[in-house]
Amino acid sequence: MGGSGDHGHDGHDDITREELFKEFKPSIKYRFTSIVASIIDKPVSLFHEKVVNRVRTPYPYYHKRYDRVPTIDQCLTNDLACIEEANQQFHRDRLVDLNVVRILRKRKNECMRWYNYEKEDVYQFCGPMFTEYEDAAVNYYIKYGELHWSASVVDAFMKQKHRLLWEKRYGPVGKTSDEKKKLAAAGDKATKEGNFISKIREIGLSRDIPKEIHL
Repeated sequence: MGGSGDHGHDGHDDITREELFKEFKPSIKYRFTSIVASIIDKPVSLFHEKVVNRVRTPYPYYHKRYDRVPTIDQCLTNDLACIEEANQQFHRDRLVDLNVVRILRKRKNECMRWYNYEKEDVYQFCGPMFTEYEDAAVNYYIKYGELHWSASVVDAFMKQKHRLLWEKRYGPVGKTSDEKKKLAAAGDKATKEGNFISKIREIGLSRDIPKEIHL
């Protein structure tokens, strides 16, 4: 079963105790690489210890702060680097805002449990927490509502643009009475325009209709 000569059972060379514990003598190659590594590493380590650590304000690793970059409305359409940085910043802000809403909701629920869901006590002592949570939830929905989790900063920017156009035409969102009237008027107007275009098409003048409104 054993090997012949100086080889062991597994085909490896046997190492004696003297060879295992003998003094280490570095080779020329090892000495050369150590010298080069010291020349490169020591100035950098010295600068880091004497300058960087003294100037930089220490902060926990889980509170890393990212420098703010230009938002998407400040980027040129062909500046891909700026758009990508704005997109990464958008996703970070979305996570931060989401966790803010979660924390406020947790505080509200804990306050309600503390007072055993008694309405009078809840309204008296938990009222500010309700207000903070509702404001944060509304603002979060205004900015990120109805957007897919993989939506980019461009999608959010277009959402904000459409909302501003809507409010410019029909007023702030939430005014139900005026909003319903204007919605009904806009629907009637669109129906009339559609009927007018249909009549023109029936007559045979569709070639004179602009391409954008061809149905």
